[in-house]
Order: sequence, then structure tokens, then C-alpha cells
Amino acid sequence: MSDSDDIDLFAELTAEEEQALNHLAAQRQRDEPSNASALSYQRRRYLQNAFTPTNTQSLKNQPPVNLGQTFTPTQRHDILASLRLHAATEGWTQGRHGAFPTRDVPVSKLSVAEHVRSTLAEHLFPELEARTGIAHEYWAFRDLFIIGYHANHQRALEVHTDGCLASLTMLLNDTEDFVGGGTYFTDFDLLVKQTPGDAWVHDAKLRHSGVEITQ
Repeated sequence: MSDSDDIDLFAELTAEEEQALNHLAAQRQRDEPSNASALSYQRRRYLQNAFTPTNTQSLKNQPPVNLGQTFTPTQRHDILASLRLHAATEGWTQGRHGAFPTRDVPVSKLSVAEHVRSTLAEHLFPELEARTGIAHEYWAFRDLFIIGYHANHQRALEVHTDGCLASLTMLLNDTEDFVGGGTYFTDFDLLVKQTPGDAWVHDAKLRHSGVEITQ
């Protein structure tokens, strides 16, 4: 091989070049585990309670955490406007979630989808890394949707757990738009009444429910 380590990929490799490539591949496998193996290790460590956060609270088996404001009032109203436009033209989905169906719209259907996903990822993923030990680049949204609670439609959501590692809840409406509501966590006998735009995250295995909207 030359001093610049260039290899002509259109010619046959010499024995020396092939040996060097094999050595490089083996070294990378030792020093830089694949994304899949790294994720598997980090996920297993978190699930087995072998990860201890530094200067923050773990997510596993702990009360929900408020990560602060993610969307401003203007941004929230823009999201709601896009949601209402979609609901008026395409309707709400009703049966996507099996035993606990919700009246919802997937964020992917909205005109503001990319902005919502990128803003949430920027705000949430580093926090999730700090609280779980799972690197921020491995986090993704498995099912990102907006539930339309309404006194004349879906008023509440029964106690359930979620099929993922971490769950996000956020109030988009202004508090004067409704009466009742909130998220109740049975394991801690805790009712969370959210400030609009704040991002709350919790261990997805915590039992929780959507409290009834009365008006």
C-alpha cells in the first residue's frame, strides 16, 4: 500500500492489501461495536437497573419527570391548527391501539410534522440519554400521536402501560379550553396536571390513565 493508504477498488487486492483490510476490520469490530450491539448493551443495562445516572433522576420505576417547556404558545396553536384542519378533512383515527383505543391523529399526518418531531427530538433525546444511559442517537419515536379528548367523544383513557421504553405526555390546549383531565399514575397515586407545552416523560411500564374530561 502507498503512503496515502489508497486502494484501487477496481483491481485485485494484493496479499498485503487484503491482510491490511482484514486487520482494519477486526480492529474496528473490537474498538467500535456496531450500533445494534451497543444499543443492546445499553438497553440491557438500563432494564437491569445497572445504570446509575449522574446528577439526575433515573427514569426506570420512578415518578414522571417534567422536562420543561418544549413548545411556546404560538407553536402549540400552530400544531392545533394543523390538527384541526386534518381532523376536519380526514377525520380522527379510532382503533389503532388495540385494547385501549384512542381518538387520535398520528403526528406524521400533520403539515407541521417535521417541526414537531425535530423539536421534540432535540429537547427530549439528550435528557433520555442522561436518565437511561441509552445514547441519544438510538432514540426514535415509535408512535407519536395526538389524542383528541372531548366531553362528547373520548372523555378518558383507562389505566394501561405502553409498549416502549419511555413515554411522553404533553398538553397542547390552553387550560381554560376544558374542565377535568390530567394523567394519573397509579403506582405513585399521583395526578399530573400539566402546564401547556411542557414535556413530561416517564417509564412506559408505569400504570397510568387519562383522567376524564368533564366539559
